[in-house]
Amino acid sequence: MKLWEMRYGDEPVNGRMFLLRFFKKIHVVLISMILGAAIVCAWHVIYRLSSPKMYMAESDVYLEYIPEAGSNDLIYFNQYTWEQMSHDSAVIDEIIKADPSLDPSVVRDSFLATLKADVKVLTLQVTNQDPDMSMRIMKASIEGISAYAASLPEILSVRVIGEAISADPVPLDIRAFRAVILGAIIGLFISCLVLSIRILSDDRIILPETIEKRYHLPAAGTMTSSNLDETLSDLAGDDGFIIASTLSDTAVSRLIEDLKAKGTMPEAKGLSLADTEIKGLAETVKSAGKPIVYIFSSLVSPQADERALSFLSKYEKEPMCAILTDSDDALIRAYYIGKRSRFAEDAAKKNR
Repeated sequence: MKLWEMRYGDEPVNGRMFLLRFFKKIHVVLISMILGAAIVCAWHVIYRLSSPKMYMAESDVYLEYIPEAGSNDLIYFNQYTWEQMSHDSAVIDEIIKADPSLDPSVVRDSFLATLKADVKVLTLQVTNQDPDMSMRIMKASIEGISAYAASLPEILSVRVIGEAISADPVPLDIRAFRAVILGAIIGLFISCLVLSIRILSDDRIILPETIEKRYHLPAAGTMTSSNLDETLSDLAGDDGFIIASTLSDTAVSRLIEDLKAKGTMPEAKGLSLADTEIKGLAETVKSAGKPIVYIFSSLVSPQADERALSFLSKYEKEPMCAILTDSDDALIRAYYIGKRSRFAEDAAKKNR
């Protein structure tokens, strides 16, 4: 095994494994959606409730258009046009003429002329934090918009058909349900993105066949494989073998005991390759008289394992095969459903 053979970065994305791992974490997505909905809704409601209280005064004026408007609908001004004109300087100036004490910027921010249903009925709206200011602007707006509309060649006259007598509080537009939906969508998007990135960037070994594809090293299976003793006998021989790993001494000792319980013959002491700079390790590796079986773990990144494999290769002590420990057997069984592989057969046996 050569270090430059470890080209796991060139591996194509395993779509089936990605989906299995993604759906295994689907609860994270659901929780994120709930949290997103709760956070966005809470923020939205707090923001709306903390907004300054507004008051609106509303009046209607009737517009008498020229006779030609009856045969040409293009003469009538639509809603968009009125709303645009209501902020033009010409309209604001007419309102200020009616009440010179008003601030033009306040009038521009508060006043709106719009159409609700009938193109001949123009609705004047004044929204302000001060109800008295709303009424002052409304009275000036009726005079100002009447003078402005009467100056237009398309309009013959203007008359008031409904004048506001007071400014009423504007109901809060909370729309909590929309905030909940938006928060859930944000939570869904962020959680799916983060989860996908984590899965795609995770180089841990989940399947025993990954060992063969990535390191060109025969895989004997997992520690829970039902036929592990027979496979080890075929790959490592019947005279025993030496366990090599970067796992802790305690974990290796436990693995050795488990392998003995399965009827295999590992040496009582394994090769610890967590630190390949330890003095005397090279001599220990060189003097190894039995085949080496390497142990990978599904719980840790294989970077340390790659250094260990390169170290063994340096002294021509490449492992005969490898075993995967800490495996997720349920995930492995799900992956091999309907697939033809010796690992699929092994997974089927574990499922029975």
